[in-house]
Amino acid sequence: MFLFLFHLLTNSALLLTEGTPVLHLPDGSRARPEGFSHSVVVAMDHDARLFFQNQQIEQARLRQELKSMADQADGKGLLLVLQAHRGVKYEKIMRFVALAESAGVEQTWLATQPGMFE
Repeated sequence: MFLFLFHLLTNSALLLTEGTPVLHLPDGSRARPEGFSHSVVVAMDHDARLFFQNQQIEQARLRQELKSMADQADGKGLLLVLQAHRGVKYEKIMRFVALAESAGVEQTWLATQPGMFE
């Protein structure tokens, strides 16, 4: 029973965006971006569908939202954190990054699942 509870507690942190499908993030480090005044999180499921503010969103509409947010950010810019399912093809991630850059996003970080003992 203890192991089951431990599993539930440790894996509940993986669902960072409520209302989106379960994402299996790739493993990574605990590096954190610094120096940005605004940030936004977008999730991408295994079928490369995009989710913004707990709602599925089309690319054209997301670009408008990101452009609006980037325009409102002060001199330090807007940071975009992409929570992409580990099974998404790299090509789809890079197309998303290009879309974000065209909307004025200065940097896109890929969210990862930190190691258990880091």
